[in-house]
Amino acid sequence: MDGPDQEASGPPVWFLDAEELAATRAKLATLQARAVLKGFTGRIELDVVPATRTQPTPGGLAVTVHGFDVTITGDPPRYQGWRFVAAVDAVEGGVVLRYPPGAAASVANDQVRPGECDHCHTKRDRRSTVLVANDDTGQLLQVGRSCLKDFLGHRLLPVFLTVDEVRDDLGRGVGGSPRAWDTGSVLTYAWAAVQAFGWTPASGEGFGRTPTRDVVRLALAGGRGADDVLRGLAPHLEQARVVAPQLRATLLAGLTATEGYEANLTAVLRGDAVGARQLGLAVSAVPAHDRLLGQRRLDAARHEQAAVIEHVGAVGDKVTLSGTVTAALRVDGFTYRSPAQVMLVVDCGTAMAKMTTTAAWAYQVKVGDPLTVTGTVKAHTVWNGLNQTVLTRPKKLDPAPTSAAGPTALTEASAAVWETVAPTRLDGAQTGRRSVAAAASGRGLAVHR
Repeated sequence: MDGPDQEASGPPVWFLDAEELAATRAKLATLQARAVLKGFTGRIELDVVPATRTQPTPGGLAVTVHGFDVTITGDPPRYQGWRFVAAVDAVEGGVVLRYPPGAAASVANDQVRPGECDHCHTKRDRRSTVLVANDDTGQLLQVGRSCLKDFLGHRLLPVFLTVDEVRDDLGRGVGGSPRAWDTGSVLTYAWAAVQAFGWTPASGEGFGRTPTRDVVRLALAGGRGADDVLRGLAPHLEQARVVAPQLRATLLAGLTATEGYEANLTAVLRGDAVGARQLGLAVSAVPAHDRLLGQRRLDAARHEQAAVIEHVGAVGDKVTLSGTVTAALRVDGFTYRSPAQVMLVVDCGTAMAKMTTTAAWAYQVKVGDPLTVTGTVKAHTVWNGLNQTVLTRPKKLDPAPTSAAGPTALTEASAAVWETVAPTRLDGAQTGRRSVAAAASGRGLAVHR
């Protein structure tokens, strides 16, 4: 039985064996019946997928365990026409929204007013409120926990509200008393842990690995194995103290989503302390930072490449292009009986060719293959900021050695092929013989009018 895995998006996933799955279903049935008895509609369901985990055995062979990946889903609870949208936890940097089983993030975090209650119309230091929506009018209200019973006209609180509360009712809550740690310390230990042991999400526990969240928890709170963890982190802590504030500032400036994972993460990062419930969210700042920087490098490389990629010829011209295949995908035919087509994208240095064909040769082409084709320009398009020349009726030309006197213009009767231009990597790094700047020489193209 493994704990929940909460990734950047999506619901928590548990790994259960058959016996645990049966017990969980029985507990959910009891929970559901209690909700119905109190007059609450909505439901809780389990999405079950067979899965395996490999567990290492000290001194022996690894053992594969068969079980199920289980996700809690369903419909949010309702009462008297009011649907429970989310629980709101106030943190120093804003709010964290926790949604009911089966509900997706639908409310922008900055629309929530921490501490306010639309029922009693007062604002005070409330740590938790509830968002409810009217099924008929769509009106969204924020109600304090202590006012919820009066607001609903019901003497009892909902049996279940969020996935966390369902998990706790099933006996899957995290043990120990709640704690809070300095945000800078959490990020420092998190970065050092990733450098020392690599990033491991919660699902890694099922493969005999300790999730990074638990490594950081041990470093912060102590416990069995904490000494070994701290010894592993020690060589990286000095640099981590420098990187952590930079990482935090970069994410706060770069994450712009107003709802879901990014909004929750920025709310935690804006605060001075991280509670036990938000520890895993705060630790995930390290891979989130890597993804953000990687996307920036990709965008910069695309911008640099876009500066030298031009459209080739005019619509109706017959052209010959040489380059390297960067995409080779099967796509459905036009009708039910039509054969699957192949879409190819070829990087030719100063041009990008795109074609869709059912020619036999195209089914053998793979990403990274050199390719010289001749075809008729069908259209000039733009994809992700890059100019693309769309070819129709493409034909593959067999490569031939380039003349010592240099490339010459190609004609339909000539099989001479210009030098193949190596593609430019989108992360900005040079690949093989040629970079984006070198590709601007324009070789690999020929136009016939």
